Amino acid sequence: MNIYKLGFYNVLRRRNKAVLISLLSAVTICIFVIIFTLYFSSNKAVDIVSDRMGADIIILPNNADKDAKELMYSGSPVMGFMDKSVLDEIPKENISQYSAQFFLRTLTQYGCCTFPVSYRVLGIDYDSDFLVKPWLEKNHITSLGEKEVILGVNVMPDEEGSIEIMDQVFELAGTLMPTETALDDTIIMNINDSIWLADVFFDADAGDYFLKQKPEELISAVMIKVKDGADVEKVVMDIKKSKIDAQVISLSQQKMEVKETIANVSEILMIFAGSTFLITLIALFGIFNVMASQREKEMGYLRAMGYKKSELIFMYTIEVLTIIVLGGVVGSLMGISLSGYMYDMVNKIVLMPQGAFTLADRLLPGLLGIMLSIVIGVLVSIIPVVKINKNEPKDVFTSGGVR
Repeated sequence: MNIYKLGFYNVLRRRNKAVLISLLSAVTICIFVIIFTLYFSSNKAVDIVSDRMGADIIILPNNADKDAKELMYSGSPVMGFMDKSVLDEIPKENISQYSAQFFLRTLTQYGCCTFPVSYRVLGIDYDSDFLVKPWLEKNHITSLGEKEVILGVNVMPDEEGSIEIMDQVFELAGTLMPTETALDDTIIMNINDSIWLADVFFDADAGDYFLKQKPEELISAVMIKVKDGADVEKVVMDIKKSKIDAQVISLSQQKMEVKETIANVSEILMIFAGSTFLITLIALFGIFNVMASQREKEMGYLRAMGYKKSELIFMYTIEVLTIIVLGGVVGSLMGISLSGYMYDMVNKIVLMPQGAFTLADRLLPGLLGIMLSIVIGVLVSIIPVVKINKNEPKDVFTSGGVR
């Protein structure tokens, strides 16, 4: 029989053992693929959002229910307000552009909206905006009129046609193509419409929401772009020195903090994955060592039949790699499919940004998992290969038995 076919035949003949070993390999590779995916996707999301954000500084209310990191990277629904007089208090010397925004969120619990889940509503000052408008132009959306909304690619209304938000009907002006930023989970409208919504929907009992002021006297954030060559951190300090009653945050600093958090979480997960890898490697070394000892007589027969040592080593390597790599493929597919669920779990504890990625981006961790399974297969083959290399036809009747 051809030595290549014999290797695959041996796997089928010992399929119960092969399945158990493949499962062990699959679990290990699955863990690694999940961690690879979380690390690569989170870091890429941070870089993409930071590169496409277009702003250097953000000013947020002191009472904002989300910090700047969540606002930038998570797309979570947010409400927070400050007096719009902060716009007049900002030192403009080193600032090239700034734009106010007004945040609301859809309220699904009142049955007042077209959406099954809560989304961020972003009111933009269309005339001064420099963050959202470029994306509208890329999507051939040339204007944003009164009572019109633009939906991020992930925002799914319950029905087609008109959009109902807080009991008010809006016309759909367009849907953004994927931006790989928080805009994908956002409903965009004119800032005047978002202020009007807050005014007509919330009654007097909601005064605390709006600092006991009228919504038209408030804003939620100010996005700032500094002049070319200006030191962002110095501009931040200048704004803070103006005694502005709000948080003044450098977005580059936020990026560094988020990346540091990702690195710390990934380090903990890698320690867990490394421990799993080591335990699996030891277990597989033991399993294949025992299997090689049990097959010494079989190898002796094959040597007596004229097979060369190199052919037997190749046959055994095929068996090991088939079993381990099969587990690696299964584990990689499991890891890719479970990474979203794992992301949700980790994100409840610590912010782990996630963006929309290409098929190649999603397959990369899976391919790394398969490559890792090949490395495992080669490593656990070492001891059995040494034993095969020592086997001689004269030993055929003195050790082992055909299993």
